[in-house]
Amino acid sequence: MNTADHPAAWSFLSQIWDSLQGDDKALERVRFEGQGALRSPFAVTDLAAASFAAAALALSDLIATADGGKPHIQVDRILASGWFDLPIGPSQPLRPSPRQQLPHKWMCEFQTADDRWLRLQATFPTLRSRIARALGTREDPAEFETAIRKHPAEDIERLLVDADAAVALSRSVDEWQQHPQGLAVAAEPVIHTDTTDEGQDTWRPTPQRPLAGIRVLDLTRVISGPMATRFLAACGAEVLRIDRPGSDESTGFFGRGSDVMLGKRWALLDLRTADGHAQFLRLLAEADVLVHGYRPGGLDSLVAPHVRAAVRPGLVEVTLNAYGWTGPWKDRRGFDTLVQFSTGLADATTAWALADPQHRTPINALGTLVDASRPRHLPVEALDFATGYMIAAAAIRALAHRVTTGQGSVSRLSLARTAAMLIGEGHVPEEAELRLPLDGPYEDAVFVSGDGRPVKRLRFPVAIEQTPLLWERPFEAAGSSVPKWSTSG
Repeated sequence: MNTADHPAAWSFLSQIWDSLQGDDKALERVRFEGQGALRSPFAVTDLAAASFAAAALALSDLIATADGGKPHIQVDRILASGWFDLPIGPSQPLRPSPRQQLPHKWMCEFQTADDRWLRLQATFPTLRSRIARALGTREDPAEFETAIRKHPAEDIERLLVDADAAVALSRSVDEWQQHPQGLAVAAEPVIHTDTTDEGQDTWRPTPQRPLAGIRVLDLTRVISGPMATRFLAACGAEVLRIDRPGSDESTGFFGRGSDVMLGKRWALLDLRTADGHAQFLRLLAEADVLVHGYRPGGLDSLVAPHVRAAVRPGLVEVTLNAYGWTGPWKDRRGFDTLVQFSTGLADATTAWALADPQHRTPINALGTLVDASRPRHLPVEALDFATGYMIAAAAIRALAHRVTTGQGSVSRLSLARTAAMLIGEGHVPEEAELRLPLDGPYEDAVFVSGDGRPVKRLRFPVAIEQTPLLWERPFEAAGSSVPKWSTSG
């Protein structure tokens, strides 16, 4: 292990691995390679590489419980950055076509009466309607802009948060670190895990397909959770995603199917009905892993934690939220770019860009070039993606713990704690600029996507000795599967 090479990547990996209670000697099995970085004052490329490394290292330790072997891991920093790109890859059509763009008009920021910036996340109809009701406007960006401009920043943020909207005021790093929520998050571990009761599990990993036989119940949305469960599927797990019929995501942009769903099945089930609730408990009773990231308290109001524990002793549960698990904002809604605004990442990135406008502006912000008058974001949704692969690492580590002790566990992560880790590394020296999307290297195969198109895929950023990562099924659209496991327990 040579920590002189890519020191930020090693720093991140050490922090993540320590929070997973991993043995420091295991880090010697990891090697980072690749020169260049995404243009940012923060170590975004190294965070991407470290999060993949943590998931792979957890898998290596799990394999060791089966045959004593401890596979070595190679991480490509450049490919890791490319896998953090939006729209979500890694598949690309064989024939060049216009890049699919996300609906940016509902992911934007507006100035307040005191000339501060307020970021809105309104891509989902439910979120748009809450903002419109609170502002007394139609669902129109121009009307939102006019209404927000009439209010001081703190007042309009509070008004919209109280209306259950997803918004964030731009703060500096110093403001956030002195804020009660920033102080609370700083005191939390990167990953917090509590052990639970033992189950009657006899499953053991298969070295070349480590998670074969593992069932993952996926109650996640958007980016972080789906990235975690997609990685688990690549390791051989059966992943069943559940959404409520008519939910924003199942009927919207992602509901048609995308690389988010590679390797998984996607079923619809309404837990608010008696039949749906009963079927969910049947699924949970045969699950090994539950990953969820709904609004704070959302799942607990439908299936309480003590009920989940009783239905499935030994369950590995991993959950995430936006703003941390302690402090006054622990129940606050949030998304990656909102947390960037709150924690000062956006403010610091904007200041960095404007300090050298010839070379740093316009800067790519989530797939869109912006001029010098607009706030900047990180070049990718690094908080979402990195937290996602750390969720995968937590789940795999917990499975290894269950193999050796029989105990289940509950692990908690947050976007804000990932942001604190990224900020804590400080500004990093600039490297040769890495531009997205990447054009290779690709897998030595052609795949058929869920919509029938032939595609090529970027290689995985991690290579685990004698342990291929692959998806056994293409993506599918919402509701394509039934809410049942493929085989009975």
